[in-house]
Amino acid sequence: MVTPQIIEGYPPASTVEGEFRDDSGPFDLLSSAGRLGSWAWTEARLHRIVGGWAPEADGAVVVVMLDRFAMGHAARSALLVDRLPRLRELPRDTLVRSPGAGTDAVLEQLGELSQGDRLAAWVVVASALADAYDTHLSRCTPVADAPLLDRLPAQLDRLRADAADVRTRVGSEWAPVDLLEATCGFTA
Repeated sequence: MVTPQIIEGYPPASTVEGEFRDDSGPFDLLSSAGRLGSWAWTEARLHRIVGGWAPEADGAVVVVMLDRFAMGHAARSALLVDRLPRLRELPRDTLVRSPGAGTDAVLEQLGELSQGDRLAAWVVVASALADAYDTHLSRCTPVADAPLLDRLPAQLDRLRADAADVRTRVGSEWAPVDLLEATCGFTA
């Protein structure tokens, strides 16, 4: 039995070497899988955080909205895990993990927000995730990534519609600077 060699910082973020002159080309298999696994972990964590807000929310409308957001995070997490490569040499548990300390800090801060700040902060995080997904989708290949290209755009439409719904309820002016800066890690 072959044991995969796990390298520090694995999987790397790179393009197919030698075929593209810039970073706009498609991701290689490991880079794409690593990003999808990290986002699946992040979405699962957001499901727990946002779902935990619902019991404390003021009003039935907000409870239903938070439940819808939490279920969206769970659905995207499951979709991303289902789209990970199925290779014996690449166990999924090595891919579905925290993207790093920056994301952990953003999620911890999000979980500790007071009730009045939660929805506006969620918009900041949701928007950063949507931008990261868009960037990833622009670097997908039509054949190898067809299942992801078929399913993720509809999920992104729902995420953006939910964010727009919150913006109309709480306004678009509020966004804590440190949370905005921290979410840059989602798009890196």
